[in-house]
Amino acid sequence: MKRFLSIFTAMALLVGFTACEEGTTNVPNDQTPSVELKADKLTIVADGQDAVTFQVLVNGTDRTAECQIINLEDNSILEGTTFTATEAGNYRFKAAFGATTSEYVTIAATKSGGDEPDTDPEVVLTADKSEIKADNADAVTFTVTVEGVDRTAESTITVVNYDTELEGATFVTDVAGEFSFVAEWDGYKSDEVTITATAVETPVEKSLRLAVDVKSIKADGQEKATFTVTYGEEDVTAKSEIYVENTNEVLEDATFTTTEAGAYTFRARYNGITSPFVSVDAYNPELVGKYEVGTIYDDGTVKGLIFAIKADNHGDTYCYIVSLDEEDLQWSTKYEWCNCIYQRGDYNTYDPFDYYGMNINDYPAFKWCMDHGDGWFMPSSTEVNWLWETLTNGERDFKAASVNEFNKLLKENGGEPFVETYYWTSNETSEDLVEVIAFMNDSVVCLDPKKDNVYTARAAYRFKLE
Repeated sequence: MKRFLSIFTAMALLVGFTACEEGTTNVPNDQTPSVELKADKLTIVADGQDAVTFQVLVNGTDRTAECQIINLEDNSILEGTTFTATEAGNYRFKAAFGATTSEYVTIAATKSGGDEPDTDPEVVLTADKSEIKADNADAVTFTVTVEGVDRTAESTITVVNYDTELEGATFVTDVAGEFSFVAEWDGYKSDEVTITATAVETPVEKSLRLAVDVKSIKADGQEKATFTVTYGEEDVTAKSEIYVENTNEVLEDATFTTTEAGAYTFRARYNGITSPFVSVDAYNPELVGKYEVGTIYDDGTVKGLIFAIKADNHGDTYCYIVSLDEEDLQWSTKYEWCNCIYQRGDYNTYDPFDYYGMNINDYPAFKWCMDHGDGWFMPSSTEVNWLWETLTNGERDFKAASVNEFNKLLKENGGEPFVETYYWTSNETSEDLVEVIAFMNDSVVCLDPKKDNVYTARAAYRFKLE
């Protein structure tokens, strides 16, 4: 290790280390270059043989050969790019490129035999802010320096709370609280840094909902269905307009009666917002008591849960039942158009095989439904929607109290309960896609599922009421 200054060195220091030729800098005169001194290691053995090798980057480009490396302990210029020591201690170095110098780098030389140097390199973890919002967007960015040199890319930063390493040098969270961080570089650790994540108030999303106290009434002009409109938690029935979607007739007092059998759908309007629809079935009073939605139908040959009683455009009334069991199956094993576009599941189930000659074995869900016996079919998306409305009592939420009641009824009659999942319908939208109904919170028809996916099927049956 040199401990003297040559005449050349002294002159170089007097002119600000201008030994790098100006013609080789390739840096505009009005721009100060960025000079970084890098070392392949920061600890060596003070045996005169173990060496550290330096590299100088100017604006990110290796310019080592054009620069000077200065030992700040004696202000000597390093000959070459390596340094060895025979005395233990800390040695600081800078690089000079023209009139610009780098941050210093500290090299720790240990005594021969592996003794530790007098002091460890100082690892410092800093953050660009001490507080962030717990919104999974506001981020804190960390920097790790070792003896003043940025070593972020070479370090690991650990979230002490979770004992997990950050991916990169930024941190976001949606959990409010204090988080501690520590950096580690080459086995050396920094002090902990604490970041506070403050809770963010999440605005309550309000939705307009229309509810009805009964799903079916006698078409006797007296029995009525009463509606309630809520916006968020607020009852806005008196401020809303409730209308019959079939005719656009507005209800006068949030109640509905009729003498004409049929299926009626209703919506509410409030402050320019329209609610999802709810349905009410009105049917012949003579049929009430004999066939009730939400009861088990069993004539000795057909058994199932009555989920709808609907009148068609011809004035005929039909009872719809769904099987007590269900099965997870593929809609089909191949992609081909089946012409299943009707809102009647029996059409969609029988037409492809009766009139188009398709192989039933290529359609596992259809086959399973038909294997229940003559007249059983895979219900259409309209019919499965009726089932979803009945199952949840119009709430369209699988957590509705009525779901448990229906599942209890199914179990008592040897059936399988409904589950929170996707249910197949017989309606297709393309050669490879079909409609499913999600028995989930506020669900709607889903058009994405492919035919060879595995979802849940329930068989359906309908018969005319006389």
